[in-house]
Amino acid sequence: MPLTACLQPLLAEAAARQIRLPVLLQGQQAELLLQCQQLIATVKPQSLYWLGEQAPAASTQLKPGNNYQLLGSECDMLVVNAFSGFNADLVAASAGCLKAGGVWLLLAPSDEHWCQQPNPAHSALLPYPLDPQQHQGQFIRFWLSRLAESKLLKLTLNNNQLTINRTLTLPEYQSPATVAPPYASAEQQQAVAAILKVVSGHRKRPLVLVADRGRGKSAALGLAAALLVQQGKKHLIITAASPNAAATAINHYQQQLSDTPGLRFIAVDQLLLEQPELDLLLIDEAAALPTTVLKQLADRYSRIVFATTEHGYEGTGRGFQLRFQRYLEQTQSGWKRLQIKQPVRYQQHDPLEQLIFNSFLLQQPEIEPVYQPGQPMQLRQHQHKDWLAAPEQLSAVFHLLSLAHYQTQVKDLVALLDNPQLSVIALYQQDQLLACALLSYEGELAPELCQQIYQGKRRVQGHLLAQSLAFHLAEPQLASQRLVRVMRVAVAQPLQRQGLGSHLLTELNNLLQQQNIDWLGTSFGVSPALLAFWQAAGYIPVRLSHFADNASSEPSVLMLKPINGSKELVQQLNQQLANELYHCLQEYPANLSFDVIRKLVRPPTVTLTAADIEQLQLFAEGKRPYQLVAHQLLNWFNFHYLQLEPFAASVIAARLWQKQSWQTISQRFQLAGKAACIKVIQQQISRC
Repeated sequence: MPLTACLQPLLAEAAARQIRLPVLLQGQQAELLLQCQQLIATVKPQSLYWLGEQAPAASTQLKPGNNYQLLGSECDMLVVNAFSGFNADLVAASAGCLKAGGVWLLLAPSDEHWCQQPNPAHSALLPYPLDPQQHQGQFIRFWLSRLAESKLLKLTLNNNQLTINRTLTLPEYQSPATVAPPYASAEQQQAVAAILKVVSGHRKRPLVLVADRGRGKSAALGLAAALLVQQGKKHLIITAASPNAAATAINHYQQQLSDTPGLRFIAVDQLLLEQPELDLLLIDEAAALPTTVLKQLADRYSRIVFATTEHGYEGTGRGFQLRFQRYLEQTQSGWKRLQIKQPVRYQQHDPLEQLIFNSFLLQQPEIEPVYQPGQPMQLRQHQHKDWLAAPEQLSAVFHLLSLAHYQTQVKDLVALLDNPQLSVIALYQQDQLLACALLSYEGELAPELCQQIYQGKRRVQGHLLAQSLAFHLAEPQLASQRLVRVMRVAVAQPLQRQGLGSHLLTELNNLLQQQNIDWLGTSFGVSPALLAFWQAAGYIPVRLSHFADNASSEPSVLMLKPINGSKELVQQLNQQLANELYHCLQEYPANLSFDVIRKLVRPPTVTLTAADIEQLQLFAEGKRPYQLVAHQLLNWFNFHYLQLEPFAASVIAARLWQKQSWQTISQRFQLAGKAACIKVIQQQISRC
């Protein structure tokens, strides 16, 4: 029986029941492609998405990095050709585009052959010197084991003979609650009402609209915009990481008011540059934008709707929840959060959505661990080869890592299974996971290669710590030593601030001493709390990046802890950082927190003479201009900066250390010009 004859009745049934049809077709590539072409010719999808090679001319071929361009887009058929590689991130993200009645067709070799072949689509996850054309990881074997627990139609094609290996029973159609057009669900109607309230209610009470894919979130933005234009609102803007991400909202607006302009797209950089006056700002797929950009928009506009997908395969979606929503809580406590749960592209128990959630570990467990202080805990180290025999532990670790970090993607799950340099140490109590740390074993590079990295001639994948030590810190010999980088530390949410993270790092230190590791290192978006945590654990800052990270909006700090390495050398590197910061602080991000600066910098101190002190007192009394005492002020501040009020110290550091203009300082600290800034300095001198 041909593939078309097998699938056509199922596709008709899938359309009637409002679900998508997941199909795994295995065999020889040439045969499968021929059958797939015949299916496409018969079904005639209006929109065909294709992952992998051999894409038909009429299809949209999805490429790595397309994840956010997919948001809001739709297709009638989605084919994944896994013969030339299987990009897990792209597979997970693209599945949400498929509409009800469509087929998700995975073309693959037999299980045995698939597990034995390399996966070049994940070559960016493999460390030097592994060859991605030769390396066989564990992810495909793990994923197939998860697929075996999922509902799908599994077929084998051999010499044009189609065999059904596993049947698929489609869920019964569940009619959603009836709502009046143009709404697709009652929850969507509630979302539109909430958007309208952002405009009519109090200022500075933004709405965060959250949903998994296919819930009608973007459509709600467009429907609400149409109602607002009908009410006389004329200044409505929608922005997103790309025009494609806003297309669904704009399409729904135009369906309601095809001849009435009112909602238009503006790119984020243009919006920040022009800063037009608005009745409402809509941000679709907000999690795709850097946190620093979201903060700027929240500060500038008083009526905003942030719509976002927060699931794991959306990458920085976790950053939106962990960092940006926390910022809203601190600055605009009246913000509201509304979640849409009812799917509108397909019904609630759609087998493809369940397959994607299950096979990529995207469903978070509801059971929280219980910690009993004083009771024994166990430390376990998991290597990449251990996970297949411990899938429950892998699931628990991946979920904890994703909850505790702002930038988790499906590829992080892949890396755990495919990258032999990655390891996890986990803290358990009565088999409950309390905390864990993700480690990368690095270094031990050949001396010649270390020199090439130092000279800027080479970069090596998977050795971030070794490379930074050789290139940025000009210590190439360290890249040949045994290094471990702590990539993430995660403690279960209800158990935080009970010392478990610190205990885990102590146990890690003891473990790596036994393994004869020379150096421990870590790198993260710097904040005062995180810096204090790592310093308390014995880690010493040795480098601060010159640019803010897009996801965290903070520059990264690199910290080292000698295990068997030289303590004198790490102290020397720390002193170099302190000196560089003092002399070149203006080369670092302008909004770098003073709470961070004061923990890293060590200014030179000069004893002030009686004449210096007299000059400063006259300045404080308004009898000397600033420019006449600038030098004495610098010496005074270098001596007193730790004792001053935090706000005032931040203002003075911005001028004397960061060399910022009075205008910049006034805007940054919301002061009324140069005179107000100088007044802050004068008051501090008077109090010392």
